[in-house]
Amino acid sequence: MLKAPIAAWVRPRLYHLLSPLLALALVGLLDHYTNLVKLFEYQTVNLRFQARASFDPPADPRLVFVGIDEPSLAHFGRWPWPRSAEADFVKTIAASGLTPHTLVFDLMFTEETNKLTSSSTGGEDDDAKLGDAFSQMASVISGAYQVPESTDDDPGARMYAENQTREEFANPGPTVPLPNIKGDIQQINLPDAYGRPRPANVADLPVLPIRAQSLFAFVNDEPSAVDGIRHNIPVVVRVCDKVYPSLALQTLCQMLNVDPDKVEVDLPGKQVRLTNSSGKIWRIPIDEHGEFAINYRSEKKFQSAGFYWLMRALYDHATKGTPLPEQCPNIENKTLLIGQSATALADMGPSPLAPITPLPYAHLNVINNVLKGDYLSFVPWWWVVIGWSLVTWPTLLRVKDAALTEAVAVPIALILVYHVIAFAIFWLWSIQIALVWPVASYALLNFGAVVLRWREERHGREQIKHLFAQMISPEIMNHLLDNPENVKLGGADRPSTILFSDIRDYTKFSEGFEAEEVMRQLNVYFERMVPCVKECEGTFHKFIGDAIMAAWGDIAPLSKGPEEDAHNAVRSALLMRQRLATLNEERKTAGLSAMRIGIGLNHDMVKAGILGSSERKEFTVIGDGVNVASRLEGLTKEFKTDLAISETVRRLIGDGFLVRRLGLIVLKGKSEATVVYEVLAAKDDLGSSRMSAGGVARYEEAFDHFLARRFDQAEALFAASAKDYPDDHCAKTYLAACREFLITPPPADWDGRMVMTTK
Repeated sequence: MLKAPIAAWVRPRLYHLLSPLLALALVGLLDHYTNLVKLFEYQTVNLRFQARASFDPPADPRLVFVGIDEPSLAHFGRWPWPRSAEADFVKTIAASGLTPHTLVFDLMFTEETNKLTSSSTGGEDDDAKLGDAFSQMASVISGAYQVPESTDDDPGARMYAENQTREEFANPGPTVPLPNIKGDIQQINLPDAYGRPRPANVADLPVLPIRAQSLFAFVNDEPSAVDGIRHNIPVVVRVCDKVYPSLALQTLCQMLNVDPDKVEVDLPGKQVRLTNSSGKIWRIPIDEHGEFAINYRSEKKFQSAGFYWLMRALYDHATKGTPLPEQCPNIENKTLLIGQSATALADMGPSPLAPITPLPYAHLNVINNVLKGDYLSFVPWWWVVIGWSLVTWPTLLRVKDAALTEAVAVPIALILVYHVIAFAIFWLWSIQIALVWPVASYALLNFGAVVLRWREERHGREQIKHLFAQMISPEIMNHLLDNPENVKLGGADRPSTILFSDIRDYTKFSEGFEAEEVMRQLNVYFERMVPCVKECEGTFHKFIGDAIMAAWGDIAPLSKGPEEDAHNAVRSALLMRQRLATLNEERKTAGLSAMRIGIGLNHDMVKAGILGSSERKEFTVIGDGVNVASRLEGLTKEFKTDLAISETVRRLIGDGFLVRRLGLIVLKGKSEATVVYEVLAAKDDLGSSRMSAGGVARYEEAFDHFLARRFDQAEALFAASAKDYPDDHCAKTYLAACREFLITPPPADWDGRMVMTTK
């Protein structure tokens, strides 16, 4: 029983029901096989970082960035410097009496001095000098680098590098691998293009004199292949079958007093757990490859100083007792991270906050994130899919039946709300939610639904137009469809020419015929008459039984002005006369009696608009001018003519038609008399007139004598007209009136008017 209703409901909604599934499948394919979705998503993530940057809280006060900037290069010369420069920097700190907690060098001391560029001086002693300087500090960390295997590597060179790595790890200094690893350590490495872990058997460690006096940690921070930005950074790094801390993790262990055996790497649990001697625990979120999602904060929120500037301030303080400048950061018990910040150096790259930024800030941000518990968190993709589905399906189904403005406005509003939510939760709680694919797919699906709705409405509109074009004027229909506000009850004042036409002796005409045959004949008649209105640029309004009502000027965009509208109305009436003559010839051939009609035309200010109730409405014209047109149509019965026009129409049409006066008439329901005219023909078609121009002139002269009470002269002219046109009812009527008035003159106040007592 329910199958048919369900099918009837589902069939027109197939797009709305199935397109979300297809969209999810397409998004999945694009995400799996291309970087397109990730690329655009990263752009929105960058915007979220940038939007909140000015409002970022200050970084942890224990962190100070010491940048190798342009003034430092100007003083020490071209990079790389002799290691005596870094050694002097460390010794200056020691001499200043200030005791940093940890010195972290985001620099590579992996080449022996004699293998560096010619800008380095001092020979092999520089390595030892730097090692000796490090020994004066309680905690120093220097950079190491795990070298991922490449398909371009020469097998022999790779084997040599692996052997050298094993030799270096045989004497690692104080650095030890992390012993507590849970899970498959083979996953700890950047995967290749196919998602497979790459071999990690080669590493560059600091030279022996340096690594003997310092901890080393890995500075690997490969940029994303999608947009070149370091969104993630390794927290742990695998070399051969051992796992070592990254620069950030090693720094955190020193700052938080966490021994290596208290570092637990839980790969299945996707976290690194740090426990200090007091039992306090820090949990660092990582992914399955040991990477951390960086929650970037503005560089301006970190304490910083230039390498040479800080060294000079400390030197003057140590040797001359000069107070440290006010802007000099307090380095007592602080962690100093020393790295490149000059734009001319290699350790620069894009970040979510800027196209060019010192890369040491990536490590600084990781350290700061952990110290402040300021982690990025991600809304799981399946929650996004569920939420997207719960919004998309109802919206699409609503769009199917809602008003078009709602169908457009609701999706736009929801998209804006989703953007606000995405930015707000990122700003307030560092929660990152997918933005690109949900918004893009939702927008495209709703756009498709609106287009489909538009096409359906257009098709439905065409069907309605086709149906109602047979029932009401296409002009009225288009006017209402193009201007929906006109559908409201009410109207506007419009100068209009109104036409009424009616079949004479309709009762007699319909006698002897079945109702079906009468309807058939009427339809044939209407099919000939209604086009006369349309062809003369009028508005067909309605059928009133066997009568036709039309207007010119009632719809403002279609009006050509009162004069042209009146001309067109008269042309339409004359065309009806011609078409009726042709129809009567066909009826005569078919053995049917001739049809006769009467047409009345009046021009006046009328109210044009929607009339009716909330349940039933129609577009029409109302007012006294409409009633006068109807009375004029009825008047044609009295004067045995087929076309009567009012004085207002006569003034508007000028000399374009052959016209005569029917009389000075007081229409039923009126107190004032008005001149009523008959249109005989257009001036360019006088051959169709039943009176010649000379005959009309003689008739008009007779009518002037009649109104002036010169009845003898009027009688003579009306008699001549009646002789020439024996079927002219007007000439005969006025001839009889003249003869009566010659015998019995009318009252003194008589002005020639005739009072009509019927419609």
